Amino acid sequence: MLANASDPHLGGRDFDNILARHFVEEFKKKYNLDASTSKRAQIRLLAEVEKLKKQMSANSTVLPINIESFMNDVDVSGTMCRLEQRTGRLGMKFKS
Repeated sequence: MLANASDPHLGGRDFDNILARHFVEEFKKKYNLDASTSKRAQIRLLAEVEKLKKQMSANSTVLPINIESFMNDVDVSGTMCRLEQRTGRLGMKFKS
């Protein structure tokens, strides 16, 4: 190995934020709810995304995300498969 480079500021929260942004956009289209306008909804979404991320690290199947009374007493749901598909932007940092 001739050289090694890393980003000490890259961590699990970066992946959580990418997944949360994905679900914010999905819920906007599917349920007409903008989670970015509510701090409570953002916190609940980040908590559920963190659980989903842990499940995805162990499973290669499609995994559901379900949040009851997410905003305005609306239950939301979505699905996600492996993490590598959504984190292309972070992976590109390592290739350059």
